[in-house]
Amino acid sequence: MFTTQIKATCVAFAIVAATGAVAQTDIIMSNDNNEKGLKGQTFDLLVSELENRLGDDARVEMHHSGTLFDQQSQIQGLQLGGVNIISPTAGVYSSINAKVGALQLPFLLNTPAKIQAAVADPLVREAIMPRFNEQNIEIVAVWMNGPRDLGYKADTPVLLPEDAKGMKVRVQSAPIFVKTWEAVEASPVGINWSESPTALQQGVIDAAEVTPNSWRGSSTYQFVDHITKTDHQYSFYLVGANKAWWDSLPTDVKPEIEAALQVATDWNMGQANSLNDGDLEFMAGEGVQVHDLTAEQRTAWIEAMQPVWQELGTDLVGEDVMARLKAIAAD
Repeated sequence: MFTTQIKATCVAFAIVAATGAVAQTDIIMSNDNNEKGLKGQTFDLLVSELENRLGDDARVEMHHSGTLFDQQSQIQGLQLGGVNIISPTAGVYSSINAKVGALQLPFLLNTPAKIQAAVADPLVREAIMPRFNEQNIEIVAVWMNGPRDLGYKADTPVLLPEDAKGMKVRVQSAPIFVKTWEAVEASPVGINWSESPTALQQGVIDAAEVTPNSWRGSSTYQFVDHITKTDHQYSFYLVGANKAWWDSLPTDVKPEIEAALQVATDWNMGQANSLNDGDLEFMAGEGVQVHDLTAEQRTAWIEAMQPVWQELGTDLVGEDVMARLKAIAAD
């Protein structure tokens, strides 16, 4: 069904492009999340920058909340040219590039600076990035999201890994998220984030693990009693462009798009930590019980999720790349 929808969308955009009277560069962007969260705000800044820099030379089209392509269909939509720029959570790309999960191993790269360093590292890039190009995708920026925290409906807080045993936790449908929660014997359920409020209300899931800005931006915090600051992964987005489109951009347009992306990326990097901290404070004020972990409790989570490093780290990218990722994480 997704393929049919995507092909129809691509044909529609091709017709528009073919009949346009003015030679413009189409810049069509899709956000699988809401416009109020950090990613939505970053996209909106990018739109403003593009319009200011390119004026009538470009037609910028922004689609929020998965209205063009959702989490499951956006990568195929990008590959087929139905959209020019997307920004999924890095692990979502696992469907076409399994090695990318190594960048989101639990309790490894836990700050924006470490993530940027890993993505820029030559050894890491050589192991992970060529596969994107083979799939008609160019990674053009890295945007931050924030620490992933566990929110849930329960009478008592989840503070240790064993407290999550059997809990139905909403995750994105990617191995790195599924395996992380299987490691603590939870029951991961892969559904779109937009479906999570209803799923929580109906008992399809007990919990979800997203960033504070996602909890607040979508108002999904209203359907949970607790948020535990597990901070088990620092979530980030890989901004992907359709490679054929990217490579064919006019020489006077591409530098302006790159400059606009840099402005949006710099703003995003400066906002991630403060925005998420502020969102946690807001939600606590709204009645959600926010729990910090002690050093001992955090160590228990780290040890429980450690096996994921082997299966989705060393086994996929090799010992040399894992050693480099560990060195970056230790800096």
